[in-house]
Amino acid sequence: MGPKLEIVPEPLRAAGVTRRELEIFWMVADRLHNKEIADRLHVSARTVESHVSSLLGKLGAPDRQTLVETGARLRDRSRDRSSLPRPVSTFIGREREIEELARLVSAHRMVTLTGPAGAGKTRLALQVAAAADSLPPAVFVDLATATSGENVLRLFADSLTLVPEARLRTALREALSEGPHWLLVDNCEHVAAATEMLLAELLSSTSQLRVLATSRAPLGVAGEVVYQLEPLPVPPETDDPEAVLEAPSARLFVDRAATASPGFAITANNARDIAELCRKLDGLPLAIELAAPRVRAFSPAELLLRLQDRFALLTDGSPGAAGRHLTLEGALRWSYELLDDAERLLLERCSVFPAEFDYDTAAEIAGFPPLQRADLTRLFPRVLDRSLISASRRGQFTAYRMLESIRDFARSQLVLRGEEEQVRERHASYHLGHGPKLLAALQGGDQAAAMSWFDRRWADLRAAMQWALDRRDIDLAWRFVAGVGTGWEILGMRGQLFDWLEVMLKEPLPTGSIRAQAVATAVILLSNQDAGRAVSVAQHFYQESDRRDDREAALAELSLGWALRYSGSPEPAIPHLREAANRFDRLDDQWHRALALQVLGMGEDDMSGDGLRPIALAADVFGALHDDVKRANCLIHMAGLSINTGTAFDEAEAWLAEAHELAERTGNHHELLHAELFRARLDQLRSDDASNRQQFVRLLDGFRRIGDQRCVARCLLGIGRADVADGDLEPARRHLTECAFIADAVGDPLALVAALRLVARCGHSAGLSRHAATVLGAADAAAERVDTARRRALPEVGPLRAELEHELQAHELTSALAEGRKIPIKQLLAL
Repeated sequence: MGPKLEIVPEPLRAAGVTRRELEIFWMVADRLHNKEIADRLHVSARTVESHVSSLLGKLGAPDRQTLVETGARLRDRSRDRSSLPRPVSTFIGREREIEELARLVSAHRMVTLTGPAGAGKTRLALQVAAAADSLPPAVFVDLATATSGENVLRLFADSLTLVPEARLRTALREALSEGPHWLLVDNCEHVAAATEMLLAELLSSTSQLRVLATSRAPLGVAGEVVYQLEPLPVPPETDDPEAVLEAPSARLFVDRAATASPGFAITANNARDIAELCRKLDGLPLAIELAAPRVRAFSPAELLLRLQDRFALLTDGSPGAAGRHLTLEGALRWSYELLDDAERLLLERCSVFPAEFDYDTAAEIAGFPPLQRADLTRLFPRVLDRSLISASRRGQFTAYRMLESIRDFARSQLVLRGEEEQVRERHASYHLGHGPKLLAALQGGDQAAAMSWFDRRWADLRAAMQWALDRRDIDLAWRFVAGVGTGWEILGMRGQLFDWLEVMLKEPLPTGSIRAQAVATAVILLSNQDAGRAVSVAQHFYQESDRRDDREAALAELSLGWALRYSGSPEPAIPHLREAANRFDRLDDQWHRALALQVLGMGEDDMSGDGLRPIALAADVFGALHDDVKRANCLIHMAGLSINTGTAFDEAEAWLAEAHELAERTGNHHELLHAELFRARLDQLRSDDASNRQQFVRLLDGFRRIGDQRCVARCLLGIGRADVADGDLEPARRHLTECAFIADAVGDPLALVAALRLVARCGHSAGLSRHAATVLGAADAAAERVDTARRRALPEVGPLRAELEHELQAHELTSALAEGRKIPIKQLLAL
């Protein structure tokens, strides 16, 4: 293997050699055959052959032997720069950083490479030094053992092989003035002041000196250019090994794991776990280097479980590593101990943020004695400079973030200080109290800003709710969830909401002024997963004493009407929804009036197939209030009415186009999914069920993530329709059966009938005529809850019924149909 596999020597860079071609070039130079190269790189021999052919063309080489000779010449050139330390392991990734740093050190005399502990600053600096052919060979100065200014001076002199003498500083200046010199000064952070003074003196004494320093904070030398090194890019969530290996962090893990455990390889079975490991380890090279050898004892999935105690797991670095790099905790403690007491306290208190945070929020939560809010203006830049907190621009504001490993370490110090509970309480109280204050903005006052706050703070809200529920502070949880209330219709259903609600409903609903809002919130959320329970909650509140104010009465009417409609009982729902709309109108609460009108239209459509007018009116009201999300939602429902009745497809397409535009403008992921789902349904109906299977599969994953069971059922129905059209009866039966289970639970008779009819068709095609007839009987019973207009869009079963009449005796068919009407859906489809 070539000595600097990852560096692209100038002749190869000029020829346009790619990273993969570079790997193969060095292996060819080592006289490996194509089959041997293919085995090492986990690719086919044909792929290697293609790359070798490309190398011959790019380098103008007539044959393979010429490539071998070229590699030997480049090796000799690399060995001329032998004064640098030579790491044993291969260097992976950082191609962009190597090129950028090489340009900087060529253009500037003082460059400092900064970054968090374990980011790989030293290895990267060594790679740059080895690659920079235009500069003199670098002299490596390692300050890791320095403890004072005198030690710094001595280590510089030792690296330059100067004979000890009394006037050492003068000797250094004189030595560096003799021709061009380039110093690679490593590990400066703990002696930053002494190093800064010495480098400033040396740089001013000669114009022929260049310096590349590594430190966890800038040194402050005049003319210093600071290059911030981030962790390695991490892979996406996928089972595809090739996609995972696109990320350098994953390539590093697999390389080190295979070194520690020969035979280890990334596969479709472990790719997702490896990707998650790299993300959990923040892409930090040190953490990955410490974790990978553990594959000798644990699978990647088992390693993930053990990361809950990452500092116990990530120990025993390579024998040649510096002491502080033998454990992840040791590397982080080295940085932590360089902080003063106030900086440590700020770092610890900021560890309660699970994701990005802004300065004002940090000041609100961390700014209490002995720290003051005014202190943070001074402390934040200092902690930031030490690479323990990173910053990035998000439009007009700055977002701060801690790597997960740093956050875990800082939180452990907060626990030792005895402040964790106090700081987490401040964090929870702030976030759970601020969310409900944004309700008016959510409903159209400043919708984009309010939604952006919830999106940016969702990780904080999850952590805050978990804190409240862990401490059984159900009142605080309800003040947040019910305080946002019907605003969840705008924000979209998020999976954690249902988990929280499950815990909260184990206790009695709150009393007082928040009770009505809590009931309405619970009903809206439950209607997406358990419509029967939603009805129970709404009815119980509706039947309570009438001694409630007008607003509570309006919410009681809305809640019961909503629950009844979503449970598949539109007829009794309609009077309650009309009354709710009227009451909200008298209260001049136009937003809730529009909400009641929208569900009223849906109920009327369930009854007669003619609910367009109230929903269109609701869309206009929401539009006038500047609530783009709810207007989009109404437009989607209007399109759904047309799709369900098989009419006005062109109008439906226009409504969906506007809804999609509004959802994109507001960044509402839930409504985007809705718009795409109904568009997929429209396209499928236009093509006789045969299209858009992959679109439904993609949407299914999205709706499962947020817990919208009603739309999960619709996606499964779309997939099942496509399967039936393609003749794939077994996957069709599986998808349609799950659809029927969910549609029955959430009270969606239209999806239930469609799924049952198609299941019956699958059963008949499989030769199960009696069972098909029984399922058809269940479909007939469910169809009685679907109005005549919407039945037109259901799968046709006339030919199936005729065939069953031919195959079964009349009395047997009648018996099977009657039996299907009586058997519970789950029992029927389990047969």
